Amino acid sequence: MAQDVVIRSIEYDAVPQVEIPKQGGGTAVFVDTSDATLESGDQMLNGVTAYAGGTKVTGTIVSKGSSDLTVSGATVTAPAGYYSASASKSVAAGSVTAPASISATSATVSTGTNTLTLSKTVSVTPTVSAGYVSAGTAGNSAVSLTASVTTKAAATITPTTTNQTIAAATYLTGAQTIKGDANLVASNIVQGKSIFNVAGTAVVPIISQDSTTKVLSIS
Repeated sequence: MAQDVVIRSIEYDAVPQVEIPKQGGGTAVFVDTSDATLESGDQMLNGVTAYAGGTKVTGTIVSKGSSDLTVSGATVTAPAGYYSASASKSVAAGSVTAPASISATSATVSTGTNTLTLSKTVSVTPTVSAGYVSAGTAGNSAVSLTASVTTKAAATITPTTTNQTIAAATYLTGAQTIKGDANLVASNIVQGKSIFNVAGTAVVPIISQDSTTKVLSIS
């Protein structure tokens, strides 16, 4: 960042750094660090130093690796720190054998916010070994099997700077209205730009400033 400074009553504008001859030769350079984004040691690696706003800051981020990862059930925990390379930890695999018996009750239908759910309760008696078993598996108990269809109520979609989509396999329970605008005409769009395939014809002035004289030019 550059600063406006005064030396022996003489003003110097936009000075980014100061260079002063050193005793015995060479030059000492003093750089303005007031615009540095570094605020504390937890933004740099442990032992690394830097200056921010005229203050020396020492890093505190500790380096970590695969040996620092821990596993609890199906959860792998990575402690805070810097990882110079990818780290991984194995999770023990469990297994489920085919159930000895299966019985089912009648199916039910329920609705919720933006969701239509078809459910059927099934009682199973599987054999489960030690280790990680994916969610939804149970032993000697009823398991609820559900199939959900996402729904979307009536809505009005207003165009923006990004694409808006309706996810595949969504059941529309109401009309979806895409808005139009009578102002979407060529004379309202800058020449050289195009909005929804409408090429602009409006011409606007270009303003520039000379970096030395600071004189503004309009063309």
